[in-house]
Amino acid sequence: MAELRINPDKVCDFIEVAREVLGKVESTAGDHTTDGDDSPLAFMEDNGETDPREVELVDFVAALDVDEQTDLLALIYLGRGDAVNWDEAVDMATDRLGMKDPADFRVSDPLLPEYLNDALEELGESCDDR
Repeated sequence: MAELRINPDKVCDFIEVAREVLGKVESTAGDHTTDGDDSPLAFMEDNGETDPREVELVDFVAALDVDEQTDLLALIYLGRGDAVNWDEAVDMATDRLGMKDPADFRVSDPLLPEYLNDALEELGESCDDR
C-alpha cells in the first residue's frame, strides 16, 4: 500500500475548494446539509476577475512542504492516468519538482478535483468519510 506523505484530509479540503472554484459552484459549507451533495447547485457567473478562491488553491500548494507537494502532484498524475502506479507517479512528480520551471498543479483544470478523488480512491482513501 502506498504511503501518503500528505494528509488525505488536506487533499479533501483542496478538492472541495477546487470544486467550488473550477465548477463555479456556490459553497455548500455550513448550509446544514448532510454532506453538501444534496443541495441544489447554483452556478456563479465568471466575471473575468481572478477568483480569490483560486488564489487560495495556489497559496495552499505553496504552503506545502516538498514531500506534500510531491504527493499532491503524484496524485494528479495518477488520477489523470499519466502514471500506471503510485511509485511511477511519485517518480514523475519528483522529477517535475526538481526542474527549474514551477510544477503545474492544474489549478485551472476543471477536472482537477476528479483526478485527485480518483487517485485517493485508488490508494484506498476517500473523502466521503470526512
